[in-house]
Amino acid sequence: MKKENILINGCSRGIGYDLFKVLKKKYNVFGISSIKSNNRKIFYYNPIKNPILEKNLEKKLKQCEIDHVIHCAGGGLKYHSKFLEYSKLLDLFNLNFFSVFEVNKSLIKNKNLKKKLNIIMLGSVAAFENKASIGYSASKSVLLSYNKNLAFNFMKENVITKLLIPGSFVSTRGSMTTLKKNNQLIFKKLENLLPTKKMLSSKQIIDFIIHLLSKETDLLNGTYVSLTNLESRSNFL
Repeated sequence: MKKENILINGCSRGIGYDLFKVLKKKYNVFGISSIKSNNRKIFYYNPIKNPILEKNLEKKLKQCEIDHVIHCAGGGLKYHSKFLEYSKLLDLFNLNFFSVFEVNKSLIKNKNLKKKLNIIMLGSVAAFENKASIGYSASKSVLLSYNKNLAFNFMKENVITKLLIPGSFVSTRGSMTTLKKNNQLIFKKLENLLPTKKMLSSKQIIDFIIHLLSKETDLLNGTYVSLTNLESRSNFL
């Protein structure tokens, strides 16, 4: 059986990096990274420097004939000010939302109308609870309405879209992994605030993403699934 083609937006670190390794056993995996790579299957795109996709990248994505795209790009960029400058707020929106919007737009515009495109986006519990910075929470909340809007507008074009809302989790070179390495005390305090007293791992989320790749989950079109480990009920630092 012919392998399906998967694109991972944000494969340089975190859950995107872990997904790239796991999925390449079963799928033809392509990646988008803000770090330049010699791997021909990983394409360079830095939405903070230039959020608009270059024509060359659009051409490459079209040639890949993508069946599934998983958006893992995002982050708070350590912008914690309550009064963010416009440029920094724009950085957060470019990274967490506009990079997703641009890639989806390119894939939908250039796909065969009969071919199905399965879009999986990773949001954050911060969209509901302002546990992170104001700018990061705002940029993640946009994905909620975008996901539903995308499903309604492109249903006839055979586009399926799903939003996954995880809580905090540890992953390869991810923010929580860095915190655990650099400040074990704060990480443990944060973990103990969770109702389950245990932070999620990227493996647990990846297992669920693999399930979302199946045809049976197309019924979730335009909806979101929460994997927050009851995090929204905890009181953070």
